[in-house]
Amino acid sequence: MRQNIPAQPLAGVRLTRQDLIGSEHALKDALQAFVGFKSYSLYFPPPGTGPGPAEPEFLRGEQKLLLPLTHEGELMGMFMARGVKPQPSKGALSVLNQAASLCLENLRLAKACRTDPVTGLVNRQHLTQALEREIELVQACILPGSASCLEAGPGEARGGFGLVLFDVDFFTWVNQGFGHLFGEKLLASVGALLTAIAPGDSLCARLGEDVFAVLLPGGTPARCQELAENFRSAVAEEVFEYPVNGERIRLTVSAGFALYPQDLHGGQLGAPTGEAARILIQKARKTLACAKDLGRNQVISFARLLREGGQVLERLPLGRLAVSLGRAVDAKEGQRFLVWSPRFEGAHQLARSGETRVSGRYPAMVKGEIILMETQEDVSFAEVLHLTDASWPIEPGDRLLMAQEGEERFAAEDQPPAQPQRDMVSGLLGHRDFIRHIAQARDSQNVFSLALVRLPEPGKERAVAGSSPAEARVQEVTALCRECFGHQLQGGRFSTGSLILFLPGVDPLELRPRFAAFMEAARERLGLQLAVGLAGYPFLNFGKADVLENCRKALDHSLLLPGRDKLAVFDSISLTISADRLFTLGDVYGAVEEYKLALLADEENRLARNSLGICLARLGRMAQAKAEFERVLAKEPRNAMALYNLGHACHRLGEVAQARKCFQRCLKLNPGDVYSLLRLGRMAEESGKLANARKYYEKVNALPGGKGLAMRHLARVALALGRTEQGREYLHQALLHDPKDAFSMNLLAKLYLDAGEDPAIAEALARQSAALRPEQKQFWKELARALEKQGKKEEAQQALARG
Repeated sequence: MRQNIPAQPLAGVRLTRQDLIGSEHALKDALQAFVGFKSYSLYFPPPGTGPGPAEPEFLRGEQKLLLPLTHEGELMGMFMARGVKPQPSKGALSVLNQAASLCLENLRLAKACRTDPVTGLVNRQHLTQALEREIELVQACILPGSASCLEAGPGEARGGFGLVLFDVDFFTWVNQGFGHLFGEKLLASVGALLTAIAPGDSLCARLGEDVFAVLLPGGTPARCQELAENFRSAVAEEVFEYPVNGERIRLTVSAGFALYPQDLHGGQLGAPTGEAARILIQKARKTLACAKDLGRNQVISFARLLREGGQVLERLPLGRLAVSLGRAVDAKEGQRFLVWSPRFEGAHQLARSGETRVSGRYPAMVKGEIILMETQEDVSFAEVLHLTDASWPIEPGDRLLMAQEGEERFAAEDQPPAQPQRDMVSGLLGHRDFIRHIAQARDSQNVFSLALVRLPEPGKERAVAGSSPAEARVQEVTALCRECFGHQLQGGRFSTGSLILFLPGVDPLELRPRFAAFMEAARERLGLQLAVGLAGYPFLNFGKADVLENCRKALDHSLLLPGRDKLAVFDSISLTISADRLFTLGDVYGAVEEYKLALLADEENRLARNSLGICLARLGRMAQAKAEFERVLAKEPRNAMALYNLGHACHRLGEVAQARKCFQRCLKLNPGDVYSLLRLGRMAEESGKLANARKYYEKVNALPGGKGLAMRHLARVALALGRTEQGREYLHQALLHDPKDAFSMNLLAKLYLDAGEDPAIAEALARQSAALRPEQKQFWKELARALEKQGKKEEAQQALARG
């Protein structure tokens, strides 16, 4: 039981040794304005060695200056400057002492600007900045076809990250019952517990009130779930005591998390980094709100939110429902859900005779199935497809479970309705009856097409006076469909804002000009900008039941087309777009299959072939990847993307000369290709030509956006040439560009150890680099070396075993 809650300063931030390590470069810059020196390092006195010197000390024989770093009366560490000339006077030493104190105070103020005063965690603004920086580092590798996608070596790419949000349940009750000051102390304790549980590579923040956040680099769904469950369990086990009367309090937390890039789709992936960061925070907030709505004290992921986090909000006339899933959680029209009642979940007491009771768990009982007909930002409106029992109606509070893909469910019903129900506005079949209809009608057709016609969202086009704008537009578009495709048109309402048409005996390519004329007529006569996706049978090895899903992909394809003509026939490009999405979601094997289908549809699809090569390279099949890149270049010799990727594959296969030629050809096509310059520099470095390597890296450093990328490589060359201080400077610059650069951290730790400097600093750097990249064995070896130098033999053995 926690007896005393540690007091946290409400308005004040203290510096730590880790802050000094991270600000070593800033200290050097500030002090070098007062005294000249050749090299420098930090030193932390071991615990129990006394207060240390209060004033700077100059060691004349060694040309060293020892400058104590004292903040608020506490000796934080020592700044050691070497090669100091000329000898500083007593007055200069006094000024240096004041400059060091001022520099530490500036560091404290900078930390205060990014720190929440109640919990000591970082604030929302700093978290958002960290998210933006992490998104920038991930974006180069989340989409296939980018030359930077293969720039990193195996395991080196930033594959994504997670954002986990926590909310203390019923915390308003704590503030009301015990006061806000005690509530803030509780929040400080919860923040300290979160810091203790979160991994070393994470960033913990307070977003406001009782909401906490953790940025988890490289966070997979399993890793985010594990962190959230560990923290939830830890909070539930804590007992807090109110000091006034000794009352004991227990808390619980709800958690929700979202992943980048897996949980961002479509245009969200192309949004500016600041916008993408805020979208991710909003998605995590939606997930957290769902966890609270479903009972609190649980963890929900964004992926689960759409699949099983929906609820029925309200029953509407005509068998319609309002549900809690909207576009904010990626709900789409046409998605189907099973409805079940949470009242019959779990174990229940069942009555027998008299007062005898037995307990039992009810079997799974589904009330029925619904389909989303119109999606808005936070809610959707659905239509009931069928009920399991007409006497057991769907009610507000019932839960939703996404139905499995497939359309045969309706056609296989034992008792289909005798008379199909037609939509009163359009006169077309309702969604359920139309799916039944095509499931039967397609069996007798050797050739047929499906078309999805998407109307613009209400409010984005003109309104029709005297009627509901949305329904009036559907009515007008339906009339235009009959005019263009005949009055015997077989069609249905796919959703509130879209129609689906069945066109037997005709291929979609033959229909393309007719649909182009139909869309032009809609623009001219109705003022509506439609989007149309077409798919047909036969096509490749797809079956008749696959055509509806292909039609959806064609509609997605059409919505990505520039300009007014948003008309797409399901083809190789549609398959490429679908494969790109699978690649972005991390399903590389699924992407490979889709890219292969895209190439079956069009062997000249070079984007798909190049992307297939990238996928194969990701799977370690370098010879196959090389063959795909060579096929692209055989048709398009000046394709810089394929050239770079071929060079990467050749390099991995040990074909150094061919790889060098590829990168040099890339530079002829684009002299500012920083990734080709980096590759050439790396190859020169591997062959021992350090001067050439440095020239390549310096070229990168001079290019726009190349400075941050070049610093780690320049540092490595400088250290190999024995230029230790120059290498140290480059490493600090690299960490300013990317504070999570594990390789720069590890090099800096190695530098400290090799120079015989403070092993405690080396340990801190090596420990963080190993936490960021645990698969790098060398990082664990450096950590073990730092621990060994401090006499921590058992911990050193554990680190070696981990490596």
